Amino acid sequence: MGFLKRFLKWIGIFVGFVLLIIIAVGIAIMLIVDKPFVESKMEEQLHRQVRIGDFSGGIFSALSGFTVKDVRISNYKTEKELESLKGKAVADNDLFVSLKSFNFKVAIPPLLKKQFVLKELMLYSPQINIVRYKSGAFNFSDLLVPKKLTPEERLELEKKMKEEAEKPKEPSKPLKADDIPVAINIGSIGMEDGNINFVDMASEQKINIYKVTAKVYDIKIDPANLEKNDSVLLKVFAGIKTTGRKASGSVESFDIGFDINGNVIPFDKKTRLLNPEIFVKAGSPYGKVTGLQIFNEMMNVEQLAKYSGKIDFLKKEIDWKNGYVKIHFKDNIVTFEEGRFANDDYGLAFGGKINTSSMGLDLKSDMTLAAKHTVKMKEKTEKLVDKALTGKMREYVKASDIADVAIKPLLNEKGEVFLKYEIKGTAEKPKVALVHPVLKALSDVIKDATKDVASQLADKAKDVAKEKAEEKLKGKTDKATEKASQKLKKLF
Repeated sequence: MGFLKRFLKWIGIFVGFVLLIIIAVGIAIMLIVDKPFVESKMEEQLHRQVRIGDFSGGIFSALSGFTVKDVRISNYKTEKELESLKGKAVADNDLFVSLKSFNFKVAIPPLLKKQFVLKELMLYSPQINIVRYKSGAFNFSDLLVPKKLTPEERLELEKKMKEEAEKPKEPSKPLKADDIPVAINIGSIGMEDGNINFVDMASEQKINIYKVTAKVYDIKIDPANLEKNDSVLLKVFAGIKTTGRKASGSVESFDIGFDINGNVIPFDKKTRLLNPEIFVKAGSPYGKVTGLQIFNEMMNVEQLAKYSGKIDFLKKEIDWKNGYVKIHFKDNIVTFEEGRFANDDYGLAFGGKINTSSMGLDLKSDMTLAAKHTVKMKEKTEKLVDKALTGKMREYVKASDIADVAIKPLLNEKGEVFLKYEIKGTAEKPKVALVHPVLKALSDVIKDATKDVASQLADKAKDVAKEKAEEKLKGKTDKATEKASQKLKKLF
């Protein structure tokens, strides 16, 4: 925040001297700047092999901008290596960054009216290869290391730091629109048709971001008229996928396409403070995710597993076409609305909030299984019922009949399994609860379904017992009569 504030103040100073600077730079470019000069200076600063196909310089380009074409930059090189590579092309297996062209175009006349107009700052067809070594260092870590200072430079730096420390410190203030000395109008900043490769050697994880078009454009910020000029448009179109093994995390692998269009309001119009508010319409024309923890928890939620079994007949891979969601961001809270996607197995609708600082979840999701899966759910329920039935009950009750009764709470009016979830916890450790339907214990469902049969069996058992008692009594009577008869015979 402080850096941005200082940067914007320097823009104001820049306006006052811009014409003199441009003339001086234009003359310098015209006289000394050419492709070999730019290559050598970049190699000197970056400690990398640099090759440029074409560089457009000169006094006229200095007034409007410049274009650099066919840039190739290697990974880190020692001075000795750079010397040995002079005149040679950058090897494909040693490529750090390449780009088809880099365009920088600025409008000069508006600067005289305290307006900064940047027409274009774009990278075309960049390819960036990022590597994280097992040591934890990256292949760009050397660029972050400050250069070694001479004793004289160190003394000068220490002097400036001491002077800065002795100055009375003003409490840092949040950036306000009024701190911007000029009206800002920027055409577009970003990249087109980019490709970014990331390799983590420790986890063997590889991520590829491909066909990247990402830019902010139509940037208009005018402190004098913030009501009408306080917006930044955003566009992102890209695919991102993983390859290789994923050691841990909230997902194993994915290949997802994004098509995002949005609007950013940088400053709060009431407070005039920098507090971005983002509105985004995010589409996903295609996607495939494996091992998503939230989805796994939804499939294995305890309430459902005990009632009708785990939904393990669905593919581990989640795939979809034409997914969609509305996203709003403000004060570290991401809000999702009208989220939905579908495939051959199910449809999902979702919404809710994610706290970006704590990664806490407060989401709701509806899942509708395709009609073809209703039979599978009944079969799983029937197996659990059959296992629960014991004794004589198995002779009089069919597990399939009870399963028909048990499955009814799970079905919508179309006969499809319809489930509502509530998701709390975090992305890596989600806590998923089934909120619809509210399910009884399967044992209670079985008890209710077999109540009449059990009563009939009890009545039948009573009748049988009565008949046996009567038969036994009759037998005893017959025996007593026979004995009496025999005694009488003996007497006479």
